[in-house]
Amino acid sequence: MNVFKKDAELLLSVVPDAYIMLRLTIDPPTEWFIEHPDDLIRYNDGKSHPCVLSASGRHEELPGMYSICSDAFRNDAAKAIKVFLDDFENMPFKDRIIGFSLCAAGTCEWYYPEANLITDLENNLYGDFSPAFRTHYTRFLKKRYGNDIENLRRAWNDPTATFEDPKIPTLADRKFISNDIGILKAMMMAESADRQVGGVELNINPQGPGYAGTFLDANTHKHVADFFNAWHEGTADTIVELAKLVKTAYPDMLVGSYYGALGCCDYFQFGTAGGTLNILDSGYVDFLGSAGTYNNREPGQYIAQREMQDSFLIRNQVYFTELDNRVHLTLPQFRAGWGLYDYHDTVVTYKRDFARVLCEDMQSWYFDFATEFMGDGSSEWMAETGFYDLIKRFSEISNYAYSLDRTKHNEIALLYDTESLHYVSQLLDGLFCDIYRTSDLGRIGAPVDYYFHNDVSRPEMPDYKLYIMINTFHLSDAEREAIKTKARKNHASLLWLYAPGFIDPDAKELMSADNITATTDIRAGIVRDTVFPLFKLTAEGEKEMIYADPAGIYGYIDRDVHSGGWPGAIFPPPNYIPLPTPHSNPGFFIDDEDAVVLGKFGIGGKTAFAKKEMDGYTTYYCAAPFLRSEILQSVAEQAGVHLFVHNDDHIVANENFVMIHAKNTGKRKVYFKKPCSPFEVFEKKYYGKDVTEIEVEMRLGDTLLFCVNGEC
Repeated sequence: MNVFKKDAELLLSVVPDAYIMLRLTIDPPTEWFIEHPDDLIRYNDGKSHPCVLSASGRHEELPGMYSICSDAFRNDAAKAIKVFLDDFENMPFKDRIIGFSLCAAGTCEWYYPEANLITDLENNLYGDFSPAFRTHYTRFLKKRYGNDIENLRRAWNDPTATFEDPKIPTLADRKFISNDIGILKAMMMAESADRQVGGVELNINPQGPGYAGTFLDANTHKHVADFFNAWHEGTADTIVELAKLVKTAYPDMLVGSYYGALGCCDYFQFGTAGGTLNILDSGYVDFLGSAGTYNNREPGQYIAQREMQDSFLIRNQVYFTELDNRVHLTLPQFRAGWGLYDYHDTVVTYKRDFARVLCEDMQSWYFDFATEFMGDGSSEWMAETGFYDLIKRFSEISNYAYSLDRTKHNEIALLYDTESLHYVSQLLDGLFCDIYRTSDLGRIGAPVDYYFHNDVSRPEMPDYKLYIMINTFHLSDAEREAIKTKARKNHASLLWLYAPGFIDPDAKELMSADNITATTDIRAGIVRDTVFPLFKLTAEGEKEMIYADPAGIYGYIDRDVHSGGWPGAIFPPPNYIPLPTPHSNPGFFIDDEDAVVLGKFGIGGKTAFAKKEMDGYTTYYCAAPFLRSEILQSVAEQAGVHLFVHNDDHIVANENFVMIHAKNTGKRKVYFKKPCSPFEVFEKKYYGKDVTEIEVEMRLGDTLLFCVNGEC
C-alpha cells in the first residue's frame, strides 16, 4: 500500500487530473502450491514437474504450475479479492481509481508458462491429468453435449466415452500439431523423402490415425479439439468468475484482464486464444488487452493488434493494445531487431503505432521498458530532445479526435474463427492468425475491420462491401448461411481462402471438399498430399486483378516476415523456425465450369482462384492459402471499396484521419473519400485545399497522419 501511495502521489503531482487503473495480481503464494498437489498440472507419468513462475517481480521455482481452471484456485483467488475489496474503501486516492486489471500466471497475462506446458515432446510427457482439470473438463463436456452421453459418443466416434473420465489426448493424438515441421524437412530434402536419413524418417505426406496432413481428423479425433477448447475456455471461465465478483461489488468500475494474444502464444498450450467470445459475452468484463505483434516492427513495416477488435466495439467493450515499443536507446539486440538506428526511426514508428490505435478506435497504454532493456539501466530512455513533446502531441490529437463522431464506415471486414484453431497445425494457425496479418492485410490500401464470424448475425455489426474469410475451416450449416445472408444485404463480395467450411459438423461427410463447395458456391476438389500452392493469373485474371503483376506468382506469403523480439524466429517456442516454404496438405483445387477462372496452379494446371456471381452476392474462392495485397486490392476495388493508395504502403484510416506509412522511398498518391483539406497533424500544415488526391514525397518509414476535418 505504501508503494502505491508513493507512486500515486508522484503521478497526481505531475498530472492532477490523471485516473488510475489498478493491476491486481492473484497468483497463489508458495505454500499454496505445496498444499494443493491435485491442483497442479499433472503429466502421464503421474507427476507434476517444477515450474518457474515470473510475474510482478516474482521469479521462483515452484513444485508445478497451478491449473488456472482449478476450483481451489478460483475460490482462494476470490477470497483474496474480497479481502482487497474490503480495504478498497479506505484506499488513498480512491476517487482517482477507475478500474481493475486482473492478472495471473505467466508474466501476469493468464498463460501457462513455457516451463510447464502440457506437451513435452523431448521427455515424452503430456497432460493434463490433474483432478482439477478433469473436473473442469467434465463440466465443459456436459455443457457442450447437453449432458447427453450419446451425443458425446457420436461426436467422438467412441462408444466407451464418458463424462466422468474423458480421454486426455496422447502424444500420437497431438501429432498433427507439428506435422508441418516434418513436411518442411522432407521438402528440403526431396530426393530423400520417404526414406530414413540420419535416423529421421522424411515423410512429405504425413497421414495416420488422427490426422490428415496438417488437419486433425475430426471424424475420429474430435476429442482432441474438445480437449484444447476446454483448456482455453477454462482460463476464460476463471477470468469471468473473478471479474463477476469485482463487477458485482463495483458495477461502475472498469474490470478486465489480459487474454486473447492471437499472435504471441502457442495456440494449443498457452490457453489464452480460444475463449475470447465467452469473456466478451459474459457481461462482467469491460476490456481485454495484449501487446501488439512482434513481427516487422521496424520503419517501413507495420505491426497489428492481436484480437478481433471490432467485435469488442459492437459490444461497447474495449480492446487495449499494449504499446511496448522499444526505442533507439535500448540494448543493441533490440535496436537491431526493431530496426531502430536513430531518433528518427523511433519517432516514425511511434507515430505509426499511435495512428493505428487512433484510426481503429482502440485504446492503448505505453509499457516502460527502461529498467529491463536499457543498456545502462537509465530511466531516461525517452529523454531525447523532443520526444516528450511528441507524446504531448499524441494527447492533443486524441483529445481532438474524441470531440468528433468516431463512427467508422470502413468497407472491408475480416472474419475469423476460434473454433477452427484446434483442427489445424500450430504453423498453419500462426500463418493465418499472425503472419498474414502483418504481411499483407495492412497493405490493401483500405482499412480493415476485424470480427469473429459469429457476429455477422448481430444487428450492431455494420454491413461491408467485402468480407475476407481467413481461417473459417470449421463452419456449421447455420454459420455458413449467416455469412451469406449478411452479404446479400448489399450485394457484397465474399472472399474465401484455402479450406473454408472443410469441416462441417452438420454434413454427411464431416471433412470433405463438398463442404467447401457448399460454403463457397464454387465446386472444389481435394488432393490428399503435400502440394505447392503456387499459381499464376489467367488472361481473365490479369484483366480483373488490375493491381497484380501479370507475371507474378501467387498463393503464399512471400514477404520478409520476422520477429524483432526473438531474432531469427516468428513463432513462440518450441516452433522457432523461419518463414516456411510454401506448402499445403491437403491441397484443394477448383473444378467448376460455371466459375470465372482467375488463376491456375503451376503444378497440374488445376484452377486455383475463381469467382462466381450468385443471387445477391459475389463469391471468390482461392484454393491456395494466401493472396498478396495487390490481389486483395484488386478484389476490393471490384467490390466498390475506396482505396486510399494504389501501392502497398501501410495505411489505416477512419472518417476523420488517414495515416500512410511509407514502405519505400519515392513519390506516391493518396486518394481521399471526398474533397477535403488534408492537414498533417505533426507538421501542422495543409497538403491542399478541397482536394480528392495529393502526391507526396516520402522516405522509407516516414509516417504522415492527415486530419480531413481541418486543423487539429
